[in-house]
Parts: sequence; structure tokens; C-alpha cells
Amino acid sequence: MKETFHLEISWHTLWRVIVFGVMMWALYLSREVLGVLFASIVISLGLDPVVSYLERKGIGRILGTLFVFVGVFIVLVISAYFVIPIFTVEASSFLKQFHDFSSAIFGIGFPDNIVDAFTFGRERLFDYLLTVDVSVAEALTRFLTSTMLVIVTVLTTFYLSVEKNGTERLLRVILPDRYEAPVLSVFERFKTKIRRWMAAQLTLSVIIGIVVGIGLWLLGVRHVFVLGVLAAIFEIVPVIGPIIVGIIAFLVAVSDSFVLGVYAIIFFFLVQQLENHLLVPVVMGKSMKVHPVVVIMSLLAGGKIAGLLGIILAVPIAVIVQETFEYIAEKKDKRTYLV
Repeated sequence: MKETFHLEISWHTLWRVIVFGVMMWALYLSREVLGVLFASIVISLGLDPVVSYLERKGIGRILGTLFVFVGVFIVLVISAYFVIPIFTVEASSFLKQFHDFSSAIFGIGFPDNIVDAFTFGRERLFDYLLTVDVSVAEALTRFLTSTMLVIVTVLTTFYLSVEKNGTERLLRVILPDRYEAPVLSVFERFKTKIRRWMAAQLTLSVIIGIVVGIGLWLLGVRHVFVLGVLAAIFEIVPVIGPIIVGIIAFLVAVSDSFVLGVYAIIFFFLVQQLENHLLVPVVMGKSMKVHPVVVIMSLLAGGKIAGLLGIILAVPIAVIVQETFEYIAEKKDKRTYLV
């Protein structure tokens, strides 16, 4: 006689599954709020060394935080006033040249209306945006929502920075007692690593951007400002990022002269050697490296899930996930050793 298999699920288990599902759905709906909170935590961690340094020099934490925020605001305003107009003009010319060359050689280019919009100024860009199938109310709602998220991020970052160990205190308030110790342990590891990674990555991006800009300018390649900015931005993507910028620089240079294109390739090869054998070991250090596959996959996943915000937070999220798994693995090894 065959035995029949019966699966019994108690109402208690069923309710737990339902509550868990509702919680996951609520977290998904509030993903933007969680993104703002996480972004505020990451930014406050990046600013905390400067605020703490000012505090050690006798400047109160509130006043020091205000100084840091005002300084960052002034830098952003100056950059927006001087850099953005130059970058806009350079980007328009670069886009037009890259489009013409790519269309002539590969038969692939950007849509003509986009090229025309960026080429002929803001008026044409505004006309192009009007042709997009987005209502005025929807566009206004998106703008107001984005503005509100930015304001909330700034305010939350300020409050977390003003209070010493503000994030840790926040975690102690919201976490149950049984989860407080492991979460704070993982956060402490994450805090140390993300601070060093952010400082090292910012240093690398600035150095590579300046070196690429000056080097290509000396070679006589056009659009060095745009290429330098691209090199600084793509420096966050290890291995593949510099290769992409090198290919773009080659295409821009070879559109003027094949010899110039060869020089551009040689120059980027030398920059890669300088980066791999000198800058990365000195600035980044072995312990601060995040695996290239982790960075690339996290950037792709972050962009797919949450757009620009997801891309910005991709690497910090990848770091905290990595630290969580390492913490679990260490605990497991300790239990195995004790057994």
C-alpha cells in the first residue's frame, strides 16, 4: 500500500508568511525612502572624518558640520557656474563629431533629433523635450518629487553628521535587542571599508581625470575636457571603465588622424600601467579593493532597479552585502572550530 504525503501548514505559519510578504511589499513601495536613508548614511560617513577633525581642533560639531556643508555647497555652485557651461559646449561638439564619425564608419549613430537638440543649444533641447510623450503634470510631479528627495537627503545627512556616531545610535533605536550586536558589528566593518574606499576612489578619479585631460591635450586630441570627465567617472568601473574611455578617445582622435588615434591608444596603455602598478597599490591598497565583478554587477543591478539613485548606491550596497556574508562566514567558521 502506497503511503500518501500530506503537507500540513498551521495558521500560525501561514500568518507569518503573510506578514513577511506584506513587509516585503511595504519595503518595495518605500524603496525611495530607504534609498534616501541609505544615501544619507553613506554621505554622512564620508563627511564624518572632516567633521571629527574640526571637532578635535576645538570647533563644535554643529558648527563644524555647518562649515562642511557650506563648503560643499560653495564647491558645487562654483562647479555648476564654471564647469557646466564649458562641459555643455564641449559635450555638444563631442557628440556631433562622435555621431558623424560613428555613422560614417559603422553606420550607427545617435538619433538625429537628439544630436540636433544638443548641438543647437538649450532652445532646441527644450523643443525636443516637448515632443516626448510626458504630460506637464507628470513632469512637474517628477521634478517636485526629486527635489523633495534631495532636500530630505541633505537634512537627514546633516542630522546624522551633527550627532557623533549618529548612525549607530539610530540603529540601536530601531533594532531589536537580538539583532543589535551583529548588525552593529557588520556596520562597523562597512563603515571602515566604505570610508577608505570612497576616499581612495575619489582620489583615483581626480588623478586619472586630470592625467587623461592633460595628456590628450598635449597630444592634440579634441574634446579633452569631456574625455577627462568621462575618465574620472568611469574610473569607478574597474578594468572595463578605462577601456571604454580609451576606445572613445581613440575614435575621437582617429577621426582627425590615424596616427593620432594610435598615439591615443599608446597613451591610455601607459595610463593603465601607471594606474595598475603605482596608483592603485599606493592609493587604494589591497584590503580596500572591491572585486570588479561585484562592482560591475552592482552598477547594472542598481541602474535597473532604481535608476540614477541605484547606480550611486550600488557599490556601497555591494560592500555592505559583502561584509555581511564575510561576517556570517566568520561566525560559521568559529562554530565549526568550537565543535
